[in-house]
Amino acid sequence: MLSIHRALEHRTRALVALLVLAIAALGLGACGDSGGGGGGGDTADVQSLLDATFTGTHRIDSGNVNLQLQIDAQGSSSLRGPIKLALEGPFQSGEGDALPSFDLAVDASAQGQGFKAGLTSTSDRLFVNFGGTAYEVPAELVRRLQQSYRQSRSQSKQKMSLEGLGLHPGTWLKDPAVVGSDSIGGVEAEHVSAQLDVPALLDDLEGALGKLRQLSGGTAGAQVPDRIPADVRRQIEDAVKSAKVDLWTGKDDKTLRKLALDLSIEPSSDSGGPKSVHVALSVELTDLNEPQTIEAPSSSRPLSELLGQLQGLLGGALGGSSGLGGGLGSSGSGSNGSSEQVDKYAQCLQEAGGDAGKMQACASLLSR
Repeated sequence: MLSIHRALEHRTRALVALLVLAIAALGLGACGDSGGGGGGGDTADVQSLLDATFTGTHRIDSGNVNLQLQIDAQGSSSLRGPIKLALEGPFQSGEGDALPSFDLAVDASAQGQGFKAGLTSTSDRLFVNFGGTAYEVPAELVRRLQQSYRQSRSQSKQKMSLEGLGLHPGTWLKDPAVVGSDSIGGVEAEHVSAQLDVPALLDDLEGALGKLRQLSGGTAGAQVPDRIPADVRRQIEDAVKSAKVDLWTGKDDKTLRKLALDLSIEPSSDSGGPKSVHVALSVELTDLNEPQTIEAPSSSRPLSELLGQLQGLLGGALGGSSGLGGGLGSSGSGSNGSSEQVDKYAQCLQEAGGDAGKMQACASLLSR
């Protein structure tokens, strides 16, 4: 039984990794630092259109994002109904290396249960919305997030780029064709339809893994595999039965406005999981580079109060108070103590430097 669960876990991770990497890379191909558009090429020539979309720099400083994800698994006794996730809201780049501002609403459902939350950033303040109440993240944790963000931006400018990693999203599309044009958020966009070329994607990812390992260096680099294991690659190629990609790129600026993926997966019969999985993902960007109004909530509570509530829920479910740890309650010294714990936890994560073992050990700080 344990071996079956492990096999299912490995397959699930591999397939999810494929999906996430494909979409992230395709999305990043349309984004870049502020600069001139990557236009050019005849819109009747689909390859020129793709080259213009996935190369060069495309200015995206602000806008609205709308992400919709639905996963349907058939033939599974443990999954009831589809898994749905929606994320939408405005975003705006911060000045210099400041944290971006955003006001994102999350709506998720699975196993017949729904979940709604939100995350708001004003660049210098951060809030979590849960149950209709806004909770403010401690200032010290925000400061550390700002520091990490500045460091990551500096490293990405110096080292990380799709071309630098050997990733060429335009080559992952098989038999692309321009099938028309549509209005996306009031902008005329060319509609390209294609099949995802899974072997081509995996070839690029294998090359990128080696480069990421070199660029990361140290402990973090050692955790990056230098290749996709042959058996995992074979499982991915065998399991993905179809992967249709539709994208809409601005007719004038050749900036990606919308991406949709329709993925059908059939895990191997001995995996112990569902017989088939259907994934539908859509990401749409509108109001690009238009000013966005993002403000802090009119009232908020300390984040420690939310942590205390969650501790109560988890502690009750587990029959004890060891879930998030004692002292995370919302009253008196418990609330103050939890703020200190969150700060120590954030510092511990930063000092872990990407080491998974050290990051897991940090969780003990929340239970002291």
